[in-house]
Amino acid sequence: MAEAGQGRKRATRYNFIVGLPRSGSTMLAALLNQNPRFRASGTSAAQIIFQMLYNQFSGDSELSALLDDDQRRAVMHGVVDAVHHDRGEAEVVFDTNRRWLLRAEQLVALYPLCRFIITVRDPAKVVSSLEKARRSLTFRQSKLFDPDTTLAQRVNRLMSDDGIVGHSLNLVQDALMGPLSERMIVIDYDSLLAAPVETMELLYKFLREPAFEHDFQDFSFDLPRLDTFLNTPGLHSIRGPLRPATTEMLLPEKMAERLSERAVWKDVPGTQAVRLLAD
Repeated sequence: MAEAGQGRKRATRYNFIVGLPRSGSTMLAALLNQNPRFRASGTSAAQIIFQMLYNQFSGDSELSALLDDDQRRAVMHGVVDAVHHDRGEAEVVFDTNRRWLLRAEQLVALYPLCRFIITVRDPAKVVSSLEKARRSLTFRQSKLFDPDTTLAQRVNRLMSDDGIVGHSLNLVQDALMGPLSERMIVIDYDSLLAAPVETMELLYKFLREPAFEHDFQDFSFDLPRLDTFLNTPGLHSIRGPLRPATTEMLLPEKMAERLSERAVWKDVPGTQAVRLLAD
């Protein structure tokens, strides 16, 4: 750990933002970044590299034979630190990637104080929001969708077990039923929009962090390089002020009702997670 002028620098605490796409993780990162003690990355490369190394350690590569568990721990820890090397004096870092829930056990072993913030939203509204993003690209083909598909085909693909919405729902359900659920807080997108002050206060209590007064009128965040890669400009661009969503539902009524029933976080017997749900 780096040395400070008058002593040793305080260790960085890591937390992880996970959950569904189009459910407020970018907005939450923008708000958290207002706190000078925090750094929230938005979607980062840390999980991708972390997962690649984990697969190598567990497979038939030479790495599995050349590194012991202490070395593996140091390498994995170093990946997250390296991705956030520019965190400055931030004491708490929030890394975003929906797939972190796959490696929750390893993250807890590396960062015993870490917590998981699960952002969620009515699945029908998530899919409708993705469809709206697709329709905004008149002369582009977003990498989020297969070309030349019907609405029903796109919805089925998104909601499949390996689709970006269906897979995320499966990860959330599995995590909330698992042994680490006490480390998790579920934040409903509509709850954050309708009661931002109360939601952030409860989040800070869950994180055991000192209260901070956020500005819900003036904030911004974007990830232009990721959006360019996805060929979907503006997908991760957010600007204040914060206000309740009025997005038009682009799905047929029966289809929307069917997707809304997949809100797996609403009824999870035995979970110890904190859940901030919309009415």
